Amino acid sequence: MKRSSALLSQHGRPFLVIAVVSVLGILASAGIQIVASRGLGPQGFGLLASFLAIINVVAVGSAALRNSVAVIMAETLLSPPTFASQRRLIDTSMIEALVLGGICTIGILLVSPVLASSLETNLTTLILTAAIVVPYFLFARAQGLLQGKGDSRSVVWWSTSAQMTQLLLAAGALALGYGATGILVVYLVTVVLGTVGSTFQAKSLFIPKTRKPFSVNSSIVLMLTITFAWLTNVDVILVRSGTSELVAGSFAAAAVLVKTTLILPATLSLYLLPKFVNRRDDAKMTKFGVNATLGITFLSGVTMFILVLLAGDFLVSVLFGAEYDLSVTYLPGMALMWLPWAMSLALLMRITAAASKSGLVVLLLVAATQWIGASVLLPDVFAMMFFNGLVGTATLAVLFTIHILTARSAESAAVARALEKNPPIR
Repeated sequence: MKRSSALLSQHGRPFLVIAVVSVLGILASAGIQIVASRGLGPQGFGLLASFLAIINVVAVGSAALRNSVAVIMAETLLSPPTFASQRRLIDTSMIEALVLGGICTIGILLVSPVLASSLETNLTTLILTAAIVVPYFLFARAQGLLQGKGDSRSVVWWSTSAQMTQLLLAAGALALGYGATGILVVYLVTVVLGTVGSTFQAKSLFIPKTRKPFSVNSSIVLMLTITFAWLTNVDVILVRSGTSELVAGSFAAAAVLVKTTLILPATLSLYLLPKFVNRRDDAKMTKFGVNATLGITFLSGVTMFILVLLAGDFLVSVLFGAEYDLSVTYLPGMALMWLPWAMSLALLMRITAAASKSGLVVLLLVAATQWIGASVLLPDVFAMMFFNGLVGTATLAVLFTIHILTARSAESAAVARALEKNPPIR
């Protein structure tokens, strides 16, 4: 009990600052969606939501790079400097950012003809979407260096500043009649500005020569976050492809509101991930951090369910307008569906800090299951949501089991090291 109180006292204030700044970012991010939904209508917003879903996968995929860089940076700071750890012109993190950004850009360009046909849009808009990718990864690389150093507040400030700028510019673009294309241009401009600024702040930080690009651990961290990003964003794309424009737009609007639940555990991870890396062998601290995060996330998810159940009609009419009445019917089920996914995201930071191979295998299997199940069940949106909720619950249970086993292994290793240093007297 005393240890828990001490941990709360030590970490409560810095996390509170991060949380407050993150709330500003959440409000700005939601504001962009609301402004766009009102300015474009259900059909246009459903299309924009598909582009934003692609960008979200890239953004959270780039967050995979940020996590990987943060983990390696935190480990680097624990190691004494050597000649081999000197800086080079382009370090490991820069190589990874350029390679991953390039691969994702090429991937989007290759599937652009298929996406243009299924989403009923033009190639120009998809090319613009692809142009956003590399700057996102470079932005994430700079943030990862700052996060690994322990400067989580700067990371949050850069993200929030970008989101607030996006809101202001998006409102202006819609007012001038530029539509979805204008909003995509806004995303490109803001991410470039954020990349330049954060890279300048992190110019003195680097990954040493001893760290090779795409090591086993860094690759696992990358794949863990990218796969989870896919799991929590693909629903909007699937609904857009498998239902009408009205249904897709209404579903996307409901998702904008409910998915704010996912932002809380993502914000917690900004602060806790480097701590978990630095204290891998401290099983008690890790358990406390995971349990506290799960508890907070659960309460926020239940609060969201009660909120949309009691005030869903009012929220939709105020935030999105009368055209989105259908969204009200999706809100309660969607809030329940995303609760286990939000809690799984809370666990993901622990799985990521441990670079868990078993966790990656689980998420890859879940991704295949989710895609197949949703493809079979659509256009029945309610059946798809129920199925996705079950998949999320199963994912939460398996990831929690992996966390418990990892914690026990760390405890056993710590005991073994203690006995080795201080063998019992016989």
